[in-house]
Amino acid sequence: MTITTVIFDLGGVVFHYDPGFRLQQFATFTGETTGTVRKRLIDSGYSQSCDLGKFKGERAYREGLSQLGHRMTMEHFRNLWISAFVPNEEVVSLVRRLKTHAAIALLTNNSDLVRDGLEDVHGEILELFRPRLFSADLGVLKPDPRVYQIALNLMNSEPDETLFIDDDPKHVAGAQALDLVTHHFRCAEILERELTTLGLL
Repeated sequence: MTITTVIFDLGGVVFHYDPGFRLQQFATFTGETTGTVRKRLIDSGYSQSCDLGKFKGERAYREGLSQLGHRMTMEHFRNLWISAFVPNEEVVSLVRRLKTHAAIALLTNNSDLVRDGLEDVHGEILELFRPRLFSADLGVLKPDPRVYQIALNLMNSEPDETLFIDDDPKHVAGAQALDLVTHHFRCAEILERELTTLGLL
């Protein structure tokens, strides 16, 4: 087996992901409880609509303010939204090493709020990945098989040449159904061993 392409998930792999912290940040700013913020931004379907690209850019911002019932600048709203993400420096280091051995892509269920915010704040990390595939631009979420096929087509890669890395078992299973090589991410140390075994490090 020769792996030529590696596709990474974003939240929970390349970045630590803590959605509860995002809710706390919004609650602190608005003076609402985290439960109220959750109802308005998550339970309402707003977050998933953003991830599916139904709300993008200015509309995502305006709809978010409408749901919250509070005003803030778009930059502030986006910064609070991406506060859930903190770089996993150990994984980022592995990605930098991998780039000399394989093509590297990103495939994530996330909005353009996340994409644009992280490109502004952590652009040097996002630039490691080409292409960067966000569900908001694709209009479909993992584990829909179309997501993986789009990635394979863009990378001009066959399933058995492609390693897919994700922390969500459902997303891993979706990739396995299309015969991609997969790794269920748990920590950077285990991932490093797997990449070494595959001859990628």
